[in-house]
Amino acid sequence: MTTAGQAQRQRDRWRYIGILVGGLALAVAFGIQLILLIPTTYTATSAVALRPLSADVPADSVEMLAHEYGVSLSSAETAELARADGSGAGSGAADNDADVSVSTVQDPGTATLRIVVESTSRTAAIDAANQLAAYAVAEGEDDTTTRVVPVVEAGAAGVTAVPPRQLYVATLLCLAALVLAGGLYRIRERT
Repeated sequence: MTTAGQAQRQRDRWRYIGILVGGLALAVAFGIQLILLIPTTYTATSAVALRPLSADVPADSVEMLAHEYGVSLSSAETAELARADGSGAGSGAADNDADVSVSTVQDPGTATLRIVVESTSRTAAIDAANQLAAYAVAEGEDDTTTRVVPVVEAGAAGVTAVPPRQLYVATLLCLAALVLAGGLYRIRERT
């Protein structure tokens, strides 16, 4: 093979490598932008428990009442009412615009009710969970059979966030490295 042929192969090889690296860089940049555009959902949890005021109150009645509290607290109207009444330390204009969804989970065989709030704002999730727990305590003040007591208050340490962006970015970079290695192997074999 002549020197001119070898020089042409070398130029072709570097051109293919440039196209491969440039294409991968664009794909990685686009992938990271997509990952960053996925909205983060924060989940905060608070809990209340219903305690009977006397030993004469059957446990089934207390559990049924806890279920009724759960239905009431997970309604959209109650969540909006608690958000409108609350003026937590983190409440701001951005938190008022955050999407908030509420669900409740009753621990089996107990009268403990977990209030799970999901929001696009960390502080809105924490504030709403705590405001709904306070709302349950306030609603239970007039009850003559049970007393609603707060068990767990939502806080920043207990908030979870999804999606796991670091995992997504690491996966994207690993895939790009695999494609780069495979592409370089094919270019070396081809030229």
